[in-house]
Amino acid sequence: MSNSIAEAFKKLNVTPGADLSEHQQIFSISYDYLTKVKNYDDLKAFKNCLISLINLDRYYKAYEIIQKIPQDYVVALILEISYVYYKIGKSDALVELYNSTNIDNEGLKVGLKHILAQNYYKIGEYEKALELYHDLIENNKYDNKVDVIVNERSVISQLNFFHKTGLQSTYDHSEYGDNYDLLFNEALIQLSNNDLSLSLQSLEKAEQICESQNIDLSQADLISEVLPIKLTRAYVYELQGEIAKSIELLDSIDVDAIQDTILKLIVKNNKYLLTPQTLDLNLVERDLDYQTALQKLGQKLTKYQYQIIKKNSLKLRYATGTLSTSQISNKFINQYLKDFTGDLVPLVYKVLLKIDISFQDLEDQELDKQVAKKLHKHLNALRNEFTDEYIVTVLLTLFAAKSEDSISRAYGELKSAVAVNLTQAKLVPGLISVFLSIEKERKEGWKQEDRVIEHLLATEKDTFNDLHYFNFAKTVALLNQKPGEPATPLIQFLSTVRQDKIINSVLNQSNDELLSIESLASSKSLEQLVSSQAVDELASQIVPQKPVHEILGKTIKKTPSKVVKKRTKKQKVPKFSKNKVLKPEGEFEIDEERWLPMKLRSYYKPTKKERKKLGGGHQGALEFGSGTSSPAPESQTSSSSGDKKKKKKKGKK
Repeated sequence: MSNSIAEAFKKLNVTPGADLSEHQQIFSISYDYLTKVKNYDDLKAFKNCLISLINLDRYYKAYEIIQKIPQDYVVALILEISYVYYKIGKSDALVELYNSTNIDNEGLKVGLKHILAQNYYKIGEYEKALELYHDLIENNKYDNKVDVIVNERSVISQLNFFHKTGLQSTYDHSEYGDNYDLLFNEALIQLSNNDLSLSLQSLEKAEQICESQNIDLSQADLISEVLPIKLTRAYVYELQGEIAKSIELLDSIDVDAIQDTILKLIVKNNKYLLTPQTLDLNLVERDLDYQTALQKLGQKLTKYQYQIIKKNSLKLRYATGTLSTSQISNKFINQYLKDFTGDLVPLVYKVLLKIDISFQDLEDQELDKQVAKKLHKHLNALRNEFTDEYIVTVLLTLFAAKSEDSISRAYGELKSAVAVNLTQAKLVPGLISVFLSIEKERKEGWKQEDRVIEHLLATEKDTFNDLHYFNFAKTVALLNQKPGEPATPLIQFLSTVRQDKIINSVLNQSNDELLSIESLASSKSLEQLVSSQAVDELASQIVPQKPVHEILGKTIKKTPSKVVKKRTKKQKVPKFSKNKVLKPEGEFEIDEERWLPMKLRSYYKPTKKERKKLGGGHQGALEFGSGTSSPAPESQTSSSSGDKKKKKKKGKK
């Protein structure tokens, strides 16, 4: 047997154009040869196995084989090993392999840097990804420079979106001709810097170039190329308040023709987001099927794509009543909070499920007291420790409060929580922001805001390395800054922490670094906006649309306190059709046997089952004669008195 396996292995020819069945055959033969003949000690067999499994998308099987690779073969197989690590999300193992391996081959180094850069992009470490791409642009003789610049621009746009760095690429896209990938990523950078008008122009141009250059592609391939551009255009329209345009563009996309699973999910998600709130949430959940998408696409999604889909999944499941406590276990929540610091959304659902508050309960005005009672009872149990669950419950009491009494009580709990937070080293932005906004409404904000500002001024500078915390402090500072007056101490303090265009604008009393009003305004004049639309329609389009999870509250109508039912009479369907022809009275024959049971009528035909019983001669079976039923046989009496007076056995009740 081993000889035949060895012969088959020698005849293998691994080509780049091999189809899936060929890769399956290559893997089977190579794996048999590796395990049964060579005992996990053959470089070529290892390579064949890994390449075949990568082409078959069987990364976890490839990872099993990687565990058996001798140390001497690691450098020769480093690209395959690294790619498998990247695909199954073993980021730490990939970085460790990169740092611990000495590679002399320049081509291998370049390939490994590409994989590592993609890994950093996927997990959200954009600064490290950008550093690698800059190195690949300047010191790389193997790749097309334009392709690497496209990736560099993609990383810059994400850096700007999530860290507000305001970066621009140092490579001018106009030098590289009509490259729609380059132009598309340039549009993303413009969008990340909030330059909507310029971004839309770049997107429209990129779409035109893409369609003209790919005119010979199949319909499916053309959709894959142009769809990301269309989706971004629809998003820009939404940001500009042109909801009708966004919906029109999304409706023009044939969802069934999309082969890329991620793109199909994004199109469906965004269409539901923008449609009127008359949705059946159960149908939406079934159509989007977030849970299956997360299982299938988990390793293909970027960190923030995963976050959005997971949150949407939790919210839809909660709204439809299909969210269980096992889906939001402590293990899941701890990992989620580690990956997405400060995002307490899963904890919200854990609290609501724990104290048995449903989505419908939160919507029902009449259940306000019961909901408030459950929340305050849970709050009392958590009061001794200032935990994330305590913070979430405090905010939930405020969110769920509808009556004057419950609002007043929830506000008191919020004040108590803020008082505790002000004694700690770091403030909770969500808690403080809600409190300050309420205090402003009550005309008591300045006093409380002063206490918050004092706390921020006394905070260690390293704390502001967290961009979210810096933005929170910046918001507080700007709300406290009066126009035309010198910068407040908090503005001056924040300018020493990190560079920020708005902070610099206040310090220098200049708007030179900021975008012009024209670039932020709508491209249409007011006359154009209102000329062809009713005011109500216009208002419904300008109001920013909420994400899927916030729409949920409006899809189920609140039950009124008194239900007035309107009685409606159901229209009966006529028994006979309009064209029914009735026989004259003389021709109409009345069935004389109509009073008899059906089985005793002369024209009755027994069923197959009844005929079978007759043939078997079962006791008690009916026998049908040629026209009349036969009389039942007379029962014979026994002389035994015991048979006459048989007692029935009493069963248990």
